[in-house]
Amino acid sequence: MMNGMKWMGMLFALCYFSVIQAQPFQGIIFHDNESWSSILKLASEQNKLIFMDCYTTWCGPCKALAKEIFPQQAVGEFFNSNFVNVRYDMEKGDGKMLKEKYGKNIIGYPTLLFIDKTGKVVQQMAGFHEADELIAGAKKALQGRDLFTLTKEYRAGNRDFKFLCEYMASLKGAFLKDSAAHVAREFLSNHHPKELDKEEVWNAFGSYVTDVDSPAFEYLVNNIARYGYKLKRDRYQISWQLEISCTRELKSIFDIKYDETRGMFLPLSTDTAKAEKIIGFMSRASLPGINDYRMRLYVHRMLLQNRLDEAWDAILIAMNAQISGFYSLSVEKYIRYMVSRTNNKNVLKGYLTILEQFMNTSKEDNFAFGMYKTMAEINERLGNKKVAKEQMERYQQEDEKARKAVEAFFKKG
Repeated sequence: MMNGMKWMGMLFALCYFSVIQAQPFQGIIFHDNESWSSILKLASEQNKLIFMDCYTTWCGPCKALAKEIFPQQAVGEFFNSNFVNVRYDMEKGDGKMLKEKYGKNIIGYPTLLFIDKTGKVVQQMAGFHEADELIAGAKKALQGRDLFTLTKEYRAGNRDFKFLCEYMASLKGAFLKDSAAHVAREFLSNHHPKELDKEEVWNAFGSYVTDVDSPAFEYLVNNIARYGYKLKRDRYQISWQLEISCTRELKSIFDIKYDETRGMFLPLSTDTAKAEKIIGFMSRASLPGINDYRMRLYVHRMLLQNRLDEAWDAILIAMNAQISGFYSLSVEKYIRYMVSRTNNKNVLKGYLTILEQFMNTSKEDNFAFGMYKTMAEINERLGNKKVAKEQMERYQQEDEKARKAVEAFFKKG
């Protein structure tokens, strides 16, 4: 009896797996790297749009789409019934030709193009998309609400809020960041910042409040606590958004630029009033890094006034306090600038002492070979010509080694 039940169980299992194996593939059925002319012919015969997956073998999001999204039953049912589906490796065969043909539409990988039977792109998407997002984008191509149609409406002056939300969704889906940011900036500049309190406005445009000079940015700074506690917005995300915007502007103001062609430092930014305003925003919004940028502002002001001793004292204090913006490479940049502004040998010796400390540290990330060049210049000015010559030679050797490493990397690719 037990043996009979055992054999019946095995027979059931065999039948079950046979049925499973006999079931058709449930996801998108692709024509894989077939000739483009045959795909156009097929689209014409079936009177369907072409869905083209543009991928590369090294693209992570491409692999994720192929593994997680394209095999889903709902995705397969929709695409198989509505499109001629084709996928191309854009680095071989007809893929290379199509990459050139549709270059303006392929902004990265994966790019997903919807093309009519004449070869005209009617809709584009890019990046990884969940199944519902992918199907929604495809429906727009079928319904004539594709990206290109919406762009025409926008350029013709349509500024209806519902339309703008639709247009923004298409731009985001196509990974057209600059175009989406332009639409958002225009909307925000033409509406009172209080509009951001509305959920639908925030969802459409909130992530684009990044211009530190805009009324919307200051409004968000002043209301970050209310947005978090009362409106239940993601305060961590808002803080990160404000921090990225503030630090980007401050780094630009405090940056010390060197013109390698002319062999000289460019004039420092004099926009300290803007820097002070932005640091005030950081304080009001309780963003991290305030002490770092307060110290950088002080140092910057001292450098603008050529008060090098006071700038150097502040740099040493910040470095010893391990303030994040005063790590070895940034300190070396300050030193390099100040070396070009002083002939005081005692001051130069002080700079050299710090650079030698960086060189002798056990932590590799505290020293970069470019420092040899700065040390060579200081030693030359101090009359230590032999040491200066050795350090410059060491710099040139390391520079050549780094250059060859970069060349080898790209040759390998």
